[in-house]
Amino acid sequence: MDVKDLVVGIAGSLGFQRAVVGSLAPMEEERRQFEDWLSRGYAAGMEYLRRNPHFRTSPQLLYPGARSAIVVSTSYYTEPPADPGPRFGRVARYAVGLDYHAVLRARLRELKAQVEEKLGRPLIGKAYTDDVALFEQAYARRSGLGFSGKNTMIIGPRLMGSYHFVAELFTDLELEPDVAYEGTCGKCFRCGDICPTAALVEPGSLDARLCISYLTIENREGIPVELRARIGDWLFGCDLCQEVCPYNQRPPVTSWPEFMPAAGAGHYVDLLGLLAIKSEEEFRQRFRHTPLRRPKRRGLIRNALVVLGNRRPGGMVGELAAFAGGEEDPMLREHAAWALAQYDDPAARAQLKKLISREPDQAARRLMESYRDGGAPVAGATGLVVEDPAGEP
Repeated sequence: MDVKDLVVGIAGSLGFQRAVVGSLAPMEEERRQFEDWLSRGYAAGMEYLRRNPHFRTSPQLLYPGARSAIVVSTSYYTEPPADPGPRFGRVARYAVGLDYHAVLRARLRELKAQVEEKLGRPLIGKAYTDDVALFEQAYARRSGLGFSGKNTMIIGPRLMGSYHFVAELFTDLELEPDVAYEGTCGKCFRCGDICPTAALVEPGSLDARLCISYLTIENREGIPVELRARIGDWLFGCDLCQEVCPYNQRPPVTSWPEFMPAAGAGHYVDLLGLLAIKSEEEFRQRFRHTPLRRPKRRGLIRNALVVLGNRRPGGMVGELAAFAGGEEDPMLREHAAWALAQYDDPAARAQLKKLISREPDQAARRLMESYRDGGAPVAGATGLVVEDPAGEP
């Protein structure tokens, strides 16, 4: 059997829905596009993306001894249940199960082991997914895994859609690389039209500073006041630009138990339960092995407060006031005050007044005072920028 056919066949037997071979040639055009995107400030606070863009578009430098890369994808799609109510926040589909980094790398190591067994020799190889200095979206597109949609997602052939993870196994196998897959969104721009924050500034170009996924996951600061109402019920990430995509109308459901909601946090998380988490260690234990660990306690509780302000469940005024009264982080106290300000309720206004009078942090207090008229942002107001006491992850 041809070695490439052997590799693709084993990948399929392990649950990967698509497997192609990527060349290690430099991605010169992709590098120019990436540098232009960076120059526009679209990377927001993700400073790591600005480090050596040349390396990110030079796959030949990623793993010494590699001759080609096996590029794979698998669906993570599961259908969410009915909305359980306003005390819950929604999780993007990719994050409802276990952390995909460890799951995909383990499956790729199994792919390597089975190929070694069939060939009767050891292979040099290493598995990657998402957490490596590689412009993976462009690499997957060039390798034929799918085409790059206007929502910046890789859209697979045969109506596979975009609800899938991408990963790579760099190896010393000399395999014939695949060519780019030709696909198109046509005149459709539903993804851009549905985005509440207008993060898709033009087809195929995303401004992370406006993206709900960035704001609720990678962002380490307060969420800008003018964007909070637009976040809606999204606690962690966002799927809107995928939900409206015609290629995602009948997406393949994942067959991997690790990516099903029973394995992780699920599609909805109890917001009141999040407010009860008092320490980083308690938070780590609660969300161990799931993607929801990424923003840490302060980030996820910040998001929960925004969702509570947007959904305004009954009986929460006292809970929000109690949380703010016992919270040490001024950024979280300020977000709790904003949530209170969204309630058209005398009790909420009274609690907000008390919080303002007791707030020791001057920056937080100024923002809180601007919420007295219902949380409308004052001119130039943004989310409170306070250094994370726990440091970067």
